[in-house]
Amino acid sequence: MMRLPCNNSYKKERNSKLPSRDSQEWNLLVYKIPSQPSRLRLQIWRKLQRMGAVYLQDAACLLPARADLDENMQYLATSIEEMGGTCHLFQGKSSLPGGDARLIQDFQNLADERMVEILERLDELQLRLQGPVDQAVLERAEEDLKRERIAYLRVRSLAYFGSRQHPEVDARLHRLKNSLDELYKNWGTP
Repeated sequence: MMRLPCNNSYKKERNSKLPSRDSQEWNLLVYKIPSQPSRLRLQIWRKLQRMGAVYLQDAACLLPARADLDENMQYLATSIEEMGGTCHLFQGKSSLPGGDARLIQDFQNLADERMVEILERLDELQLRLQGPVDQAVLERAEEDLKRERIAYLRVRSLAYFGSRQHPEVDARLHRLKNSLDELYKNWGTP
């Protein structure tokens, strides 16, 4: 009996197109909610936004597969069905070459967008502190800074794959806190 050599190059090429065993797992929620009342659709959309979901298209969103997010997605799927809607919740891996990288990039872009919004509000706060300052302005600025710090921590917790804007927001918050401390220290001094 004659043995033919195995075509190893075929196996390598074929297997390189499959996701690696250590590729990212995802939760995909596809849903349909009755158009009326519209508050139900808005309610689901807000919950998914608070969870950090990326929308692939209308009513189809994605989150990384993690125990805490899996539980939240299950709860949300149940809520959709209780509202009279339908949904399907899948867990799996991307089967396209580079699919994980593109999805991770989408999550990073979402986190960056949210960080840029915080940076814009911090710019406005910095401008207010450059004008005439009294106790009311300082107290309002301190409240605004606390609110932005909380927003930053929330966005960081949802930046499942990081954000390129994270170091800048962190540095800007620190500088603003120092500026505010300095203004408090010098306030009322002639």
